[in-house]
Amino acid sequence: MNPEPKPCSQSTHYWLRDHGMLIFEVENVLFRVHEYFLHRDSPVLRDMMPLEIAPNGPEPIFHLDGVRSKDFEQLLWLYYNPAVTTYDAPKTTWRAILKLADRWEMDNIKKIALGNLLKAADLDPLERIMLCERGDLSRDQATDAYISVCTREAPLTVEELKSLSTEVILMITTAREQIIALRGNAEQSAVDVVKTALTKV
Repeated sequence: MNPEPKPCSQSTHYWLRDHGMLIFEVENVLFRVHEYFLHRDSPVLRDMMPLEIAPNGPEPIFHLDGVRSKDFEQLLWLYYNPAVTTYDAPKTTWRAILKLADRWEMDNIKKIALGNLLKAADLDPLERIMLCERGDLSRDQATDAYISVCTREAPLTVEELKSLSTEVILMITTAREQIIALRGNAEQSAVDVVKTALTKV
């Protein structure tokens, strides 16, 4: 006599709701993607999505205003990357992903984008300072960048000034003036001047 089959139970971790597909319209470009990833990672987008999608009903279209289609495409690349474990992309891609992760409160995606952006060998010191001022890096993590900007020969450009807060501009210009005044003084280095200035802001 065959034993009675045991009843099946749902997996604790991998019994997923059938989220189905969603269509997003971004700058007149339509993207049809799985709802699951965006629903999981973004509380902002999650609030836009319906609780259930009728299996045979029309697919809803969600309009994402104020978003560049290229940026959204780069965010989706992170989910649908064919290389799976290799996230090889230029800085522009990680900047775009980081911007959308901030906008849509995607904390895990933000960590991935920020980590890859900081790995870039050619990351400009000023960009590292801007990441610090956004709260993505601590002052200690950006100290070398502040030193680089304060000790370089060229002054801040108009475009660079536009990207920084008044507080940071004041700190950098004050440190640069002190460094110029101290040239020839072996008792205090430019690095010491910058580190002291950072403790005051």
